[in-house]
Amino acid sequence: MPHFPIIPVWEGCDPGVDAAVRKLQEEWRPYSMASRSKRIDRLIQQVIDPAVAAYAATLPPDLLHFLPGAGSGLSFSDICRLVGLNDAARLQRQLLRQFVSSHGVKTDQGRRFVATLETLLALTRACARKPPLTSRANGKQVDRDRIQDFCRYCGSPTELAAYANGRLESDPDETLQFSS
Repeated sequence: MPHFPIIPVWEGCDPGVDAAVRKLQEEWRPYSMASRSKRIDRLIQQVIDPAVAAYAATLPPDLLHFLPGAGSGLSFSDICRLVGLNDAARLQRQLLRQFVSSHGVKTDQGRRFVATLETLLALTRACARKPPLTSRANGKQVDRDRIQDFCRYCGSPTELAAYANGRLESDPDETLQFSS
């Protein structure tokens, strides 16, 4: 099960892209753009690029320039790597708008194309905002998911940890405070 927010797959999306997005979700926990060894763009290259290339092969030539990278010979991950994930999402949104305004979504192929592009857009946005699994603080590797039970400065139990573990009753008139 994915650790981070689930990437929505639009109904009517190409089955190959759908399966690739689900596979990426299963494997993406240790990946992020901030990681040196487990960069998310490499995972996109391994999992998403083959599915997008197979889908692009089924499209007529007039639709290829609406799919990021397909008309220029670049892969989906190349576009994400060259312009960054946030700008790749903006590019996808702009191309999707151009497609809808020029071609519409009256045909089954048009609806599938829009659903596939929306799924790839959601994937790009999710990858852009995904934090690393661990981060470095003062030369030490810190797990981002771990709630600290004790204050690192005074050693007192933290109220946040007590509240999260259910040991602290919440009083609507009292706010949580830092330890001493």
